[in-house]
Amino acid sequence: MLSFLVVWLCFACAFAKDCHFTLELTWNTGSPDGFEREMIFVNDQFPGPTLEIEQGDWVEIQVVNKMPFNTTVHYHGIEQLNTPWADGVPGLTQRPIQPGATYTYKWHANQYGSYFYHAHSRGQIDDGLYGPIIVKPKAGIVKPFDRIAPAEVKLLEVAEQKIKPVILSDWRHTTSQRTWEIQLDSGVESALCMDSLLVNGKGAVDCWSREEIDKFTSPGIRPNLQQNNLTMTNKGCLPPEILELLLSQGTETNIDAIPPEVFDVCTPTQGSREVIKAPHSTNWLALDIISTAGIDTFAFSIDEHPMWIYAVDGHYIEPLLVNALSIANGDRYSVFIRLDKPAGNYGIRLASTALAQLIDTTAVLSYEGGYGNYRNATDDITVTSFPYTNQAGVNTTANVTFFQQARMKSFPPQFPQPAPEPDQTFILSLKTVGQSYIWALNSTPFDHAIDDSSPPLLYQPPVANNPGGNITITTKNNTWIDLIFVVTTINQPPHPIHKHSNKVFVIGQGQGSFNWSSVAEARRAIPQAFNLVTPPFRDGVATIPTTTGPTWLAVRYRVENPGAFLIHCHIQSHLNGGMAMVILDGVDEWPEVPDEYKDV
Repeated sequence: MLSFLVVWLCFACAFAKDCHFTLELTWNTGSPDGFEREMIFVNDQFPGPTLEIEQGDWVEIQVVNKMPFNTTVHYHGIEQLNTPWADGVPGLTQRPIQPGATYTYKWHANQYGSYFYHAHSRGQIDDGLYGPIIVKPKAGIVKPFDRIAPAEVKLLEVAEQKIKPVILSDWRHTTSQRTWEIQLDSGVESALCMDSLLVNGKGAVDCWSREEIDKFTSPGIRPNLQQNNLTMTNKGCLPPEILELLLSQGTETNIDAIPPEVFDVCTPTQGSREVIKAPHSTNWLALDIISTAGIDTFAFSIDEHPMWIYAVDGHYIEPLLVNALSIANGDRYSVFIRLDKPAGNYGIRLASTALAQLIDTTAVLSYEGGYGNYRNATDDITVTSFPYTNQAGVNTTANVTFFQQARMKSFPPQFPQPAPEPDQTFILSLKTVGQSYIWALNSTPFDHAIDDSSPPLLYQPPVANNPGGNITITTKNNTWIDLIFVVTTINQPPHPIHKHSNKVFVIGQGQGSFNWSSVAEARRAIPQAFNLVTPPFRDGVATIPTTTGPTWLAVRYRVENPGAFLIHCHIQSHLNGGMAMVILDGVDEWPEVPDEYKDV
């Protein structure tokens, strides 16, 4: 296996160029939303710099850790084909990067599309360690642009070459470490309440009025609040008392340990607003919309500008015209918008659709240049365009079209026909275990002591029980695997599950219990719930929220990249709380880690 890998690497190098980046990580004071706190900067900026790469390049990224704690960097969506040691997961693919140390990642950009890099050490993504990656497609890649505007394909290709990242974030005024400490002290998942939403690192704390909070409180949670004589807090959050009732499962809690500003107190700030300039010289603008959110699922729209979705998670699809997107943590959508409106400023609307909190922000698409700092005064109304979505992320009219994953088809088609049969099926139960902040992907919380494994799991022989129990999936190379995610507890949010390495096909989902042992068995009972012809192809999949009863989601993937990889919920508090598993893929063809990494 090793000799084949060396030959493959040498062959690839002969036809690719190297591109080098240095990411210097520092821990300093910043104020993205007008509130000052300690946070992570990458090369003295937030978000981190954009890494622009050509498909086929060999990418070398030197990470210099000048922070006072360990870290690693993961390249979200990059499959790391034959380079699993560059995946950036502590304890699985590398040792943590110690303070003052440097680690060099090297991987091949065999995929085109939209990706991002981010911290993969505990909750550090919530401290600001993230930035966009753009891999520009190589010549000859077939694109679906003629489905959008047959007479303007060249204009669309030019727009794609000049694509602009739009990073969507939620932001908290406490550090990730302090947030975890509050959860430990209180016994309540206090991490679900944020302070602001950011677009490309800009935003402000915007406090809703009591009338707005009451008006937009979700019907899904309103009965529980009323039955317990509670309301959403002045910060627009679920009160911690309701979390005690719904999620604590009888465990000991102490909500008095939660500082008032976490759930209750909202203090407006003077921040800044992101402005995306619409060029005068073209009819089209391309955007990579990337969610780096720690908690929230977002509704995203651009006033009076429909979006052509042409790629999802770094892969072309048959284009879909929509007015709005629902974006889960880790999702990436590449879109075109036609610049055909009168000169002016148009609102870019971002709102959380999670039941836990009412929170939103507005950025600007400007046809006429810049936009200054703004205040949260009610008379500061400078965007007068008509929105597709309101401040709660709900469509403003009945004819607003949201992107629907079920309509998504790969371009060109990716799923083999006839559909391959799975060699193994894993049915995984997503739930809290004990305290409301302790989560499990397969009934057993992931043990974060693995983060400090030395040597990392990838460096060890892939023993079937390593790390064992309910937190390990073991597969053989060139096999097909079904993963069925089952959520039985009521009032669970969507869980955005991210699989490291290669993508998965979303082959089925449904409401109610999953009472079968396999997809084949379930298809005989409910064939309408499955798509084994043109299933969506993604590296992140979101389970259905359990507002009225259990739900399930089925995915299938081919094992083609042996190594130790993580599969986990991308909600940071859920990952920190244990909602993760190890996948030891291809144990029969386990890779040999190069000597240059073994001693780092």
